[in-house]
Amino acid sequence: MADVGEDDVDLDEEVKNFIDSEIGDNLKLLPKVNELLSQLAERKRDLEDQLSVASSEVPQRIHGALHDAESALEQMQALSASEKQTRNDITEHLTQAQPIIDGLAELTNQVKELEKCMSYLNWVEQVEQLSSDIQGSLLVNSTPFQLFHSSEIQQSLVASAMPSAVVHFASMAELSDLIQGSSCHHLIDFVNSTVLFWYKILNEKLSSEFDEVVRALGWPFITAVKPSTPSANQGELKQKMETLFSQLLKLQLPDNLSSDDKSALEYSALPGCRPILLPLQLLIKPLKKRFKYHFYGKKQTNNISKPEWYFTQVLNWIRDHCDFLDQVVQPILNKAGLTNLDARVEFTRGLMLIVTAKLSHDIPELLYDEHLLSHTIDEALLFDREVRTNFGYPAGQPGCLFVLTNNDCFEKWVNVEKKFATEKIESLMSSQNAWTSQYKDISDVDELKVPECGENFMTLLIVITDRYKNLPYPTHRLQFLDLQLYLLDDFRIRLLQVKKEEAKTPLGPKYSAILNVLNYVIEVLQEWSDQVFFLQLQYFKAEHHSMESFNTAMEQSYTSSTDQSSITAILEDSKLDNMEGTVFDETVKLYKRLRDEMVVQIALSAVEDIKVYSRQYRQEKWFSLPSHKDFIVLGLSASACEMFQVLKDRLHLVKQQVCQSLFNTVWQKVAESLNMFIYEEVILGNRFNEGGAAQLQYDMTRNLFPMFGEFTQRPDNHFKDVKEACILLNLNLGSAILLRDILFHALHEDTSDDSPTIPKPRAALNDVGVYRLTPGAAERIINLRTDWPKT
Repeated sequence: MADVGEDDVDLDEEVKNFIDSEIGDNLKLLPKVNELLSQLAERKRDLEDQLSVASSEVPQRIHGALHDAESALEQMQALSASEKQTRNDITEHLTQAQPIIDGLAELTNQVKELEKCMSYLNWVEQVEQLSSDIQGSLLVNSTPFQLFHSSEIQQSLVASAMPSAVVHFASMAELSDLIQGSSCHHLIDFVNSTVLFWYKILNEKLSSEFDEVVRALGWPFITAVKPSTPSANQGELKQKMETLFSQLLKLQLPDNLSSDDKSALEYSALPGCRPILLPLQLLIKPLKKRFKYHFYGKKQTNNISKPEWYFTQVLNWIRDHCDFLDQVVQPILNKAGLTNLDARVEFTRGLMLIVTAKLSHDIPELLYDEHLLSHTIDEALLFDREVRTNFGYPAGQPGCLFVLTNNDCFEKWVNVEKKFATEKIESLMSSQNAWTSQYKDISDVDELKVPECGENFMTLLIVITDRYKNLPYPTHRLQFLDLQLYLLDDFRIRLLQVKKEEAKTPLGPKYSAILNVLNYVIEVLQEWSDQVFFLQLQYFKAEHHSMESFNTAMEQSYTSSTDQSSITAILEDSKLDNMEGTVFDETVKLYKRLRDEMVVQIALSAVEDIKVYSRQYRQEKWFSLPSHKDFIVLGLSASACEMFQVLKDRLHLVKQQVCQSLFNTVWQKVAESLNMFIYEEVILGNRFNEGGAAQLQYDMTRNLFPMFGEFTQRPDNHFKDVKEACILLNLNLGSAILLRDILFHALHEDTSDDSPTIPKPRAALNDVGVYRLTPGAAERIINLRTDWPKT
């Protein structure tokens, strides 16, 4: 009963709240109660109808669902029984078929084995057939080649049968190349050994015939030796050479067997160098023999202090054989379909290996003598440059410089460069003519007024750049770049030390010479920064730094809890698409800082000298000077003569000592300092009557400003404070009174209710030509006048 009571109370409370929400305290809405009652009654009837329909439909739906569920269950039971029967049938069938399957699998394996055996025998048959074809082409009798030793076969060769034998050998070489990677190791060994067997026989025969033909043609062409009389049958010899050359091209071993051929291996020792064609190896062979004869052993020509001897010899050989290679050998290569090969380049590449071997042989001994090592490096660099420049040897082809980049040699090279460069800088700085320009008497050439030490230092850097710019690996070029940056910093410190010694005389010639050196180095480095070579170094440097960061992150990831996101962030930062700056940015920044400090010091020193002679001018009685109307022509104030003379002398001195670009900066800073000095010390420190204001304006506009007119078309733009102060001091009295009232009203009175007709102070100042001075500064200056009417 308590629960029922509580429900009634809740219902009453709900009804009450509903009526309050609909009617509230507004008694005028009481008639609305009947309308609400009608609405609620209608809603009650709708709910009763819905409940009646639901009570009649729900049982029918439940019954239908139960029927569907029973039907589905029966179907599932039937399917389960069918699945069980099918599984049993399959199991019984597999049991019955298993013996047949096992038998078929065994037969299939036997078939596969037989196919492998047939394929194996097929390969053996092809190789034996090709070998028999070669033998049949070469031997007078058709006795099987297995019964002969190579020496016997060599004696039975028929020259006219060589083309056919070479064709068969080329087919066998293709088989050797195709079979690589097979698991039949014995078959591979058989094929390779057969290829090498016939290669040795054919190579010996063709090489000996080729040597005889080219020797008859006068090869090699040595200018130091008296040329032999050309044979009458030159055309026939060249035709025979072309035939043998073509056959030797086909005799080329496949890549997988090149390592077994010692001669081919010798000609591929350079990094990134493919084996040289066999006929070209034979052309180089007599030159190699001569080279070893003269530049190895105890021959006088084998002088370790004279590397230029063998470098020059090789250059002469390239020069002497260029025509033959271009006119005779290159057409043969083109006819053979090797148009991508250049005979001269291939020949030069073979000679490069000879030079490389000699350098590698001498380097260990050269490491103990810095001067000999430096000389050899100079000659090697010169040789590499001449080969590539004068004989068209491509930059992408390997050269002899890689020998110099071996760890021990390269480290020694860099140390020697650093030592000699440091000694050279010390010698430059201590020279008697270190701070004088060698072109000082030639004005057209001496625009930058560069002292000898500065010019020679940059020449030293250029020489170092030329020495390392053709090194094959970017890492080595970056090490030399670091050396150059070190030398630039060392030179800057030396200049700073000399600058401190000369700090007491900023206007002296040595101080200006240091400034010229700094400016010259900056200009050269900025020019270098735009060169492709140094832009590439910047790219390699950024890439190298990114890889170091990535490697460090990877190492930390193994030893710490560095997550993958950190490594990913480093990889994102390592993208070089947005690479900015140059390799010289930091160095140029330091040089500019020192240069700017020195420019400021020179300008301040010049202004200080002027200030010393300005005392009389500052103390002039500007308030009592006679009116300019009393003079026919105004003249320069006597008290300003000495001051302006000092200014002129200092400007002339600086212009004579520093380059034009630096002087432009100096005179502008001098003008800026003088502008503020005259404005603050002369103008603001005095009072002016009509004569004083006119005299000041005359001194400034007719004397001071024109002194800078030599350097700019508008010198008054650099003295805006003084110029505008003179304008205010020389205004007509009426205009001055009106302007003073406007400024006083704007600065000292309440201007919130001003009418639009009252002039604004800035507009009033602009009307009289004053744009820089503020209204406050203009009022202060205009009050310096003493010609105001008495009130």
